[in-house]
Amino acid sequence: MATGAAPTQPRITGLNLGGVYPLHSMADSFAVYQHLTTRNPQSAVIIGGGYIGLDMPDALTYRNIAVTVVEHSASVLKTVDSSLGEIVRRELENHGIQVVNGVAVEAIAQQGTQLLLTGSQGFQIATDLVLVAVGVQPSTELAQSAGLAIGVRGAIRLNRAMATNVPDIYAAGECVGTWHRLLNQPTYLPLGTTAHKQGRIAGESGCGRESRICWVPRNSGSESL
Repeated sequence: MATGAAPTQPRITGLNLGGVYPLHSMADSFAVYQHLTTRNPQSAVIIGGGYIGLDMPDALTYRNIAVTVVEHSASVLKTVDSSLGEIVRRELENHGIQVVNGVAVEAIAQQGTQLLLTGSQGFQIATDLVLVAVGVQPSTELAQSAGLAIGVRGAIRLNRAMATNVPDIYAAGECVGTWHRLLNQPTYLPLGTTAHKQGRIAGESGCGRESRICWVPRNSGSESL
């Protein structure tokens, strides 16, 4: 089972306005490209300072678009240590990208030909283009209907062989939780590199091969996630 994830829907009014695009699927990327080539925006605001939210400033600055990244956490890349996030922030700013931390965008409104964003702490900015990339949530409706156990952050709970609690059903990708070797506990990591490894383990396990993600000796304790 690899049902993936759906983009998180932030509580922001105005997400349906023209010039506001989510960033999750290939179709989303095509829509953004169409906007860039037909509307020639001069400025862009990216809501979300995660992996996708930081990929886009790099691409947009090559088009000479002024970019602002808005992240509600204290640093960008909140999945890593804040000290590393601070290094990334400085590097972004060294390339002319404005980074705003600790602000939650609350509303987007049309202001003439531009879009006006407002948020906490009196935040306000006008821009030509808004990209929204605030994370994903696992798609587990099918899994739950089949009786699969759900674990961390609503993702499918697995053991290290990528097996669910239902015999002969394995899962992988953005719909599942995964074992974090450093934290020594399950977590949710909806990343392509993680999904690739999970898929390999699930395939090998389903074919009868003894395979584990972040393998540890059997006598180290329970494998259940």
